[in-house]
Amino acid sequence: MQGNHIAGVATPTSGARQVEMWRGRMDASSATPPHSHDTEEVVLFLKGSGRATVGDREVRYQQGDTLILPPAQVHQIFAETDSEFVSAMPAGCTVRLPDGVVIDLPWRL
Repeated sequence: MQGNHIAGVATPTSGARQVEMWRGRMDASSATPPHSHDTEEVVLFLKGSGRATVGDREVRYQQGDTLILPPAQVHQIFAETDSEFVSAMPAGCTVRLPDGVVIDLPWRL
């Protein structure tokens, strides 16, 4: 995930039992891989601007915006400027690529 820097703030391995939280930074012109979660995900953008695809919809974001991503919906975030965010979801959710392959998330350790 070139240009993406994510750290676990609260994860099951750090003691979180119900909610997981990540803090991320995206370099300008970078993108997350298209993926989905088996649970809802909430993303709060702390800095930057860009766009996200959620299924067949495209939405724009800027600092202070919140994006609520439904379960099992393929989404992708594109940073137009250097961006920072926090995201929260139920602890231990599964993240998959569009072809169904489960993504190993090293920041959960």
